[in-house]
Amino acid sequence: MDNKLYNLSEIDESKDYSVKVEHLTKIYKKYKRPWYRVINAFSSKVPYKKFYAMKDVSVTIPRGESVGIIGKNGNGKSTLLKMITGVTKMTSGTIDTNGRIVAMLELTSGFDKELTGRQNAYIKGRTIGLSKDEITSRMDDILAFADIGDFIDQPVRTYSSGMKSRLGFAVSVNLDPDILIVDEVLAVGDTSFKLKCLAKMEEFRKQGKTILFVSHDLNTIKAFCSSCMWIKEGEIVDYGQTGVIVQAYQDYLKAERRAENERRRKENADLLLTKDDMLHPEKAFICNSDGEKQNVFMLGDNIEISANYEVNVPADMLTCAITVLDSEQKEIFASDRQGEKFIINNELGRHRLHVTLHSPKLLPGHYFLTCEIWNPQSGFVRAVINKKPFEMQSEFFKGTGLLAIECTCSSK
Repeated sequence: MDNKLYNLSEIDESKDYSVKVEHLTKIYKKYKRPWYRVINAFSSKVPYKKFYAMKDVSVTIPRGESVGIIGKNGNGKSTLLKMITGVTKMTSGTIDTNGRIVAMLELTSGFDKELTGRQNAYIKGRTIGLSKDEITSRMDDILAFADIGDFIDQPVRTYSSGMKSRLGFAVSVNLDPDILIVDEVLAVGDTSFKLKCLAKMEEFRKQGKTILFVSHDLNTIKAFCSSCMWIKEGEIVDYGQTGVIVQAYQDYLKAERRAENERRRKENADLLLTKDDMLHPEKAFICNSDGEKQNVFMLGDNIEISANYEVNVPADMLTCAITVLDSEQKEIFASDRQGEKFIINNELGRHRLHVTLHSPKLLPGHYFLTCEIWNPQSGFVRAVINKKPFEMQSEFFKGTGLLAIECTCSSK
């Protein structure tokens, strides 16, 4: 049952947490044939595979925390919330909640389309434990938030999906919860509706209420949530500062997409570069200012490339080109391939190439570096270093994104 008040108790002031989960596990049975599930009700010998939706999860959420919960679909986010609210039964473990819970899992679920919006509001209120008088006392606030005018007394079957969402949210947020659970409900509705919902949730946060907020909109998570929890394959990967967790999650998604693109590239062999004997690079590596091989750098360090190359065929001009890519191999920076300051020795024989990236302000994360030798007239290109991985680190959190930009803020 959605939008249900699963805990009517008052806050126990002796507890400094809203939700405490210990060794929580949820196992679903996967059957080879659909009818095996029916047979299993009468026999324990029906074969099945175990699917761990949650794996021995333990976490404590402090009172007053607004927690963003992120992760790919099917990794356990909604399962965790449903077990906290009581919709789904756990296989093992314990859950202790402190205060009144309102869960918004599907805003329009449970509406009777033949009844009016007002009648549905009363029904929802009664199903979560409120008396008729309590619902009546809150009806004006519900109507003001829903903002659907005279349609409140029309059958719900005449409503648009946006109107039903407005009514569902309006009913849920006017129940004065201590713990508000929101599962992707802001994915529906127009922009003004989303802003109104966020403003109401911000009001709850200022009142010291606890909010568990599942969303794929990482910008909203970063702007709204004081902490963040990343769930992957039924386990909590990390739980802490929102900016740090979101950045790690974005790096993970980019790495996944990059691996998938690489797999597709390998399946299409004609996309692979062929070797060219006109110019032969050798002993190429990324290094620090002392010439020592290195692939981990601190924010502000110089990043250098050292390489030998041998010119076997005369060329009118050779230039060096540098490309920096993010963890998804999308271009961040590419040097001018025809710039005079990038011209290198084009005489026959062996030469030494040295390239310096002066204090690149890349935020902590994983990157790739490509160094190529070009002949601008013919379009000939030879990779010296091809998408060599390196990592940037920092002693302090500098923000999220790709570049560290110094900024100041003042007010009068």
